Amino acid sequence: SHLKCALSSKEMTLRDYFGDSLGVDYYYRHPRSYARRGIFSIDEPSPTIRGVNRPLPAGYKLHSNDPVKDLDGIRSLTLRERSMIQTFPETFNFFGSKSDVEQMIGNAVPVKLGTFVANAINKYMYTK
Repeated sequence: SHLKCALSSKEMTLRDYFGDSLGVDYYYRHPRSYARRGIFSIDEPSPTIRGVNRPLPAGYKLHSNDPVKDLDGIRSLTLRERSMIQTFPETFNFFGSKSDVEQMIGNAVPVKLGTFVANAINKYMYTK
């Protein structure tokens, strides 16, 4: 299709997007169950941004698929970092309680994805 030219040749990682500004190489994302890993590298694409953001639990046991050997320096991503993964501008203001804002970020269609889809529809409809 004529839209394939707009696709990236590789998946974007958090390091591609943030550079080294996060100050970490690995971060915690609360798993749906402890049968799944909770530690992720910024050198891989982000897993789905969920409406729940919890800190690393004191008793977190490393999962066999976690890409680290220990939990030193591991933290959750901040509300702002998570919103930026969803491609909200860094200065975007969210209103509501912390849990409301977490839910908004988790439920959001990434801003730039919405723009891409709208532009693709526009291009399809008006350039034949």
